[in-house]
Amino acid sequence: MKQERATFERYVRAHGMRMTATRRAVFEEIFLHHEHIDADRLHESIRRSGLRVSRATVYRNLDLLADCGLVRKYRLANHRVLYEHIHAGMDHDHMVCRECGRVVEYLNRDIRELQREICRAHGFDPDELSVSVVGRCLPCRRAREAREGHRSSTD
Repeated sequence: MKQERATFERYVRAHGMRMTATRRAVFEEIFLHHEHIDADRLHESIRRSGLRVSRATVYRNLDLLADCGLVRKYRLANHRVLYEHIHAGMDHDHMVCRECGRVVEYLNRDIRELQREICRAHGFDPDELSVSVVGRCLPCRRAREAREGHRSSTD
């Protein structure tokens, strides 16, 4: 995390900003979480630590972290946005449940190689490769089927 912190500090200064306590807190908090997290949860976590920070400040600093390549921002089903810190070699894709919002990470090297092959065929130089599969997880599908089965049996 030391290298990531130095990268963020250089980025902030190179863009004419100061490395404030709030920026440090947002950085530290996002790197404490090893799962996808939304800005509201991150905001609450920072406030619980005793630092007074606005939700807008958290969003602005998450965008800074994304701009400098340390955080990835995912727009998921139902306009939900999650953030995830990036470490070298942390290559994966996501399946997102449209109903409960559960995020499942997976890595399939065949898919990744196919993406690279497609990029080469089109002369495209990708900055990042990702796949998001949006649908319904098994528990949500079963719950829906149970509700629909119950409805049709009472009709």
